[in-house]
Amino acid sequence: MNKKLVFSAGAALAIAAGAAAVAQPAGAPRADRNADVTRQQVIERADQRFARLDTNRDGRATREEAQQAGEQRRAERAGRAFDRLDLDRDGSVTRAEFDQARAQRAEQRSERRAERGERGERRGFRRGRGRGMHAMHGGRMFGEQGFVTLEQMRERALARFDRLDANRDGTLTAAERRQGREQMREQRRERRGGDNG
Repeated sequence: MNKKLVFSAGAALAIAAGAAAVAQPAGAPRADRNADVTRQQVIERADQRFARLDTNRDGRATREEAQQAGEQRRAERAGRAFDRLDLDRDGSVTRAEFDQARAQRAEQRSERRAERGERGERRGFRRGRGRGMHAMHGGRMFGEQGFVTLEQMRERALARFDRLDANRDGTLTAAERRQGREQMREQRRERRGGDNG
């Protein structure tokens, strides 16, 4: 398999896993990562993503706009992280506030693990914040033309969705996503084996 196909499968998993969570405001509960995802949700996800990227609203999302949007999201995340730590809202974070926030976070993680254990669920695929998004913003998403349109973004998202929708019922299940991850792992193993030989 070529590298582009492996990337596409990874992007589909990321889109499918994060489709329901995209439009949630900060502080909203996270969507169930094991929930089924429909074609309509993938279209909505692509539309929302395009709207975030096309900052000048000219119908074309460019690499530069994607970089600006990424910088803005990082700044917003940093601001929210600081606000979570600054418990007394005085504009500075003391060691006590830091330690208290860390303890609260550890407690929340333990509760989530216990809850997943009781339900017998595995954690769903984590939406890629690193390689996949970076690779897309680095050039693959924008191609030689240097931009992507809403229609192109939808087409690509649906093509990836369709590759993973094994039974072609228009819904991507947790099992189909697991199967897609296994296929990606196998393709990586094959690629590494081919590189060595």
